[in-house]
Amino acid sequence: MVRSKKLVAFAATGALVLAACGSDDDSGDSADDAEETVDSAVDEAEETVDSAVDEAEETVDSAVDDAEEAMDDEDEAMEEDGDDAAASGAAFAVDTSACEDPDAATAPIEGSITIGTSIPLSGGPAVLFAPFGEGQQAYIDYYNAEFGGVNGQELELVVKDDQYTADLTVANVDELVFDDEVDLLSGIIGSPNNLAVQADLNAQCIPQLNASTGAPNWGAVDTLPWTTGLLVPYAVESQLWAEQAASDGATTAGLFYVNNEFGQAYADAFEEAAAENGIEIVATETIEATDSGAPAGQVTNLVAADPDTIMAVPLGAQCIAFMTEIGNQKAANADFDASIYQTATCANPIFFGGVTNGGADGVFTSNNLKDVNDPAVAESDPGAIAYLEAFAATGSEADPGGIAAAGWESMEVAVKAIQEAADAGNLSREGIINAARNVNYSSPLLLDELTYVMNAEDGYLAEGTQLRVWSDADGLFLVQGDPIDFNGSQGVYDG
Repeated sequence: MVRSKKLVAFAATGALVLAACGSDDDSGDSADDAEETVDSAVDEAEETVDSAVDEAEETVDSAVDDAEEAMDDEDEAMEEDGDDAAASGAAFAVDTSACEDPDAATAPIEGSITIGTSIPLSGGPAVLFAPFGEGQQAYIDYYNAEFGGVNGQELELVVKDDQYTADLTVANVDELVFDDEVDLLSGIIGSPNNLAVQADLNAQCIPQLNASTGAPNWGAVDTLPWTTGLLVPYAVESQLWAEQAASDGATTAGLFYVNNEFGQAYADAFEEAAAENGIEIVATETIEATDSGAPAGQVTNLVAADPDTIMAVPLGAQCIAFMTEIGNQKAANADFDASIYQTATCANPIFFGGVTNGGADGVFTSNNLKDVNDPAVAESDPGAIAYLEAFAATGSEADPGGIAAAGWESMEVAVKAIQEAADAGNLSREGIINAARNVNYSSPLLLDELTYVMNAEDGYLAEGTQLRVWSDADGLFLVQGDPIDFNGSQGVYDG
């Protein structure tokens, strides 16, 4: 602190004043001279102090400027090195004042922690999706056995069958919320199914975690923050394939997709990605979600358009039916050599291995998880080994690869958020959604090169994946190149 200039001046000249005053015997002239001497000394001292103070203030200002510049430089360096806690994006914090019942959103969760989900366990789509639920249960059993639940609070999973019908999903979620009184939901399957309950769950401020679909809607951080997605966005998957096809020389494409929200989201994404990569879509065919017949006419029309590549988005058992028709076309048309990509939701050996006429051989797909059906992975990777042991312990006879592994992930990511909320002292719905949307995590089943990242500026958990191709000879998917990470590319969804 800089002292008062007057106080410093008088302190500096105190000795001169005393000396100049002299004794009572001094003459008047001497007194006058002494007063002049004192006045002069005081003036000189004040000027000296003023100068010193000004110099000191300049020195302090300069030091402060230098310190601020140094701090700015350090912050920039931390951001460049990725050491800053906010380097990957701004932190997310939900606003509970917008909830229908704010107190319920912030109330501590006591006793067992109940997670609800609604998935197809019967009907046509169950051929693909039923193992998802078995993977979910495997993780809950594993976490309870290995860790005693979340800090002693046991985890409980309640699964309901919706047959991939949105109306049944709504009814199931009502039962889960009001009758079963679940604390959160995780892993609901299907774009139309998640869309049907998203608005209500957000209004009630109940976490709707890991919607098992790659539609863009789950990244609406500002308007529907209580919903998060699990799968690689369809836009990322479409971009991956469009870039690959273009690099292989493709300039034309055919598009085949199921006529619902799921298929339309893919179609929109691929149309945009194709245009960006100089690929013209020359034929488009659709199939109804409830249609279980062979899409012979649609595939015939696609092949007749002679595209360089085909993007296919069937649903459930339609995955097998589509590839079977591709095999029929290959047998009937020797010149048919279009490269074919089929949605990652079909990336299951049950489907590809179920095609007996060669229609699956050489068909591309993608995945961001380790292939636990690959013996090299199953025998050496610690994450795969732990998963396979836990899955086998359930007694399930389902294939542990593909959709079952995704079910395991839907619970692992949810439980990680629950555990982090509990460790932070806020085991509530509010704490869980904040933990779920502030994540930087590599799960044991995720490809080693990829990371789950989400925050206020990045609304999508998984934005990296790897191209794979089915080999009839090997009976499994073969990797094609390194995983590609589009992390942060999707930003947030604004409608």
